Amino acid sequence: MIDSHTHSEFSADSRMPLDDLIRTAISLGLQYLAVTDHLDRDFLFCDSKDIPQIDLAPYAAAMSAAKMKYGKKIKLAFGVECGYSKDSEKMCFDELALYETDVVINSVHTVENRDVYVESYYDGKTKDEIFIPYINAIGESLEIETPYDIVGHIGYIARKAPFPFRYADYDGLFDGIFKRMIQKGKCLEINSHVKFAKADFFPGKDLVKRYKELGGELLTFSSDAHQTYRIADKYGLIAETAKSLGFKYYACYTKHKPEMFLI
Repeated sequence: MIDSHTHSEFSADSRMPLDDLIRTAISLGLQYLAVTDHLDRDFLFCDSKDIPQIDLAPYAAAMSAAKMKYGKKIKLAFGVECGYSKDSEKMCFDELALYETDVVINSVHTVENRDVYVESYYDGKTKDEIFIPYINAIGESLEIETPYDIVGHIGYIARKAPFPFRYADYDGLFDGIFKRMIQKGKCLEINSHVKFAKADFFPGKDLVKRYKELGGELLTFSSDAHQTYRIADKYGLIAETAKSLGFKYYACYTKHKPEMFLI
């Protein structure tokens, strides 16, 4: 078992002590755990400016100490979930250049400088007005200079959107994203943290299937856990889904190099 996307007390939206996260992962039998706390510089430029920002220095130090402490029991990766926006891209690039990360997740949480987790974002918007700018933002994020490995939770916007997030509705846009990911050698995550959405995971099976059809091979499992009870959540369901679509391995990153773990 592996988990490529988790959050500790160093993220603004988690209170889980780093030791509790790691010890729980070990007790569950995980071989690999990536701690990927939020680098939310995108929120500095949007309507949710009051979200606390991470200081990467103590986080990096804590992860270094954790690797020394737990390295014989589990493979730990020092990661960051980097929120994309045009305005924050250079800031993230400059900061991450100072640290030796193992894995970076490239995620979209804001669209056109608005926080899509705020319910008022959806007021009066049609399905196209909600989803097309979001999907386009994912496409833009693929071209950032910041070295990233994984494209995070495609479908995140469906946690609050009043419409289903489906491949068939925007097939051309999704195909463009998947083809570019494959061309650039980027990994797709299946994220089990759907919150309020009527879905089992993001992106849905229809999207993961299309990624595979287009030649996508790099896939990973992510619980996006912010509490201990969610670590490796839905692991069995997602593993069976991935295998049913023809995937045999999960990609797990150390020093930005993928190691393949049998699903």
